[in-house]
Amino acid sequence: MEYQVDVKEDVFEAKLSEKITFSDLDGFREMVKRMVASHSENNIVDLSAVEFIDSAGLGMLLLARDEISKTSANLTLRSPQGQVKRMFSVARFDQMFEIDNS
Repeated sequence: MEYQVDVKEDVFEAKLSEKITFSDLDGFREMVKRMVASHSENNIVDLSAVEFIDSAGLGMLLLARDEISKTSANLTLRSPQGQVKRMFSVARFDQMFEIDNS
């Protein structure tokens, strides 16, 4: 997993790419730590460039949701595509997250 961060005013946006698997746990936790530390009201995880996610990756997104909810901030998942979108459907992530498909 690769990611880039962009912070503007009250929006923290992380754009992820490649694959999200268990081997990305440390990097993902670091990204979430930066997200929480930014104290941004709106947090976006852009998944438009992610090609694959496994169950551990889904668990990491749940971890991010839980950490962000402790700060009363919002977390939005943006533009899941292909296999990632199918995994979200199977796992019913549309009922657990705000998903922006624009």
